[in-house]
Amino acid sequence: MQVAPQDRGKILADSILSWWRDAGVEYLCADQPINWLEEQPQARPVVDEPNRSATISKNPVEAPAPARTDWPGEFSALVTAIASDPLLPGNSYSPARAAPVAVNNAAVMVIVDFPDEDDLQAGTFGHGPVGKLLHAMLKACGYALDEVHITALAHSRPASGAIPQQDISLLAKFAQHQIKVAAPERLLLLGTTVSEALIGKELMDARGFLPDFNQDGGNLPAVVTFHPRTLLARPVLKAQAWKDLQRIVRK
Repeated sequence: MQVAPQDRGKILADSILSWWRDAGVEYLCADQPINWLEEQPQARPVVDEPNRSATISKNPVEAPAPARTDWPGEFSALVTAIASDPLLPGNSYSPARAAPVAVNNAAVMVIVDFPDEDDLQAGTFGHGPVGKLLHAMLKACGYALDEVHITALAHSRPASGAIPQQDISLLAKFAQHQIKVAAPERLLLLGTTVSEALIGKELMDARGFLPDFNQDGGNLPAVVTFHPRTLLARPVLKAQAWKDLQRIVRK
């Protein structure tokens, strides 16, 4: 028995539809075929334009105030300004700040990158597990806490947990100013950020090939080593840090 031509076409059409149905196609989504390999234009959402003049008048955008460059040149005035002036470099990362542990003409000046949370809560450096370890390191080197000046590149804490790269140059100049005013006998620089800012070398390079720190024509004995928070995270590095500290250990 032969199939009528019209029946043959219907059978072929049913077969094709069955094949697509088995492949998971449930319905047609358009009357016209679509070239799926052709890039389709992106529709732009329709957004009402705000009243620009009203926005500016009601919500003016204020540019951040520039950092001060007229830094106090007297020790107590500088320490007071660091504790209270938000326009000093490194003071505007957060509302809370940690003031230096202020000792003029200190036997050793310690410089870190920025305060830890315990320091911010106390309002000064040397608190919490990080501060406790730092005190132990200094004591092992033969220094009493009342002869150690502790300060930082930034006295507020960046939300990201790292100092923005574009701020390093200004913070380094401010740290150099602090060194000049405080006039310590020697320096202890903690962490790679401080090393790169003040020495121009990454921590591991500076540890082995660090010359004396030049300050206004005078040389200060200086040591670069791991930040105490790094030593707490990786205690195996404490032996290497102790080797670094030998240069400023009191004999």
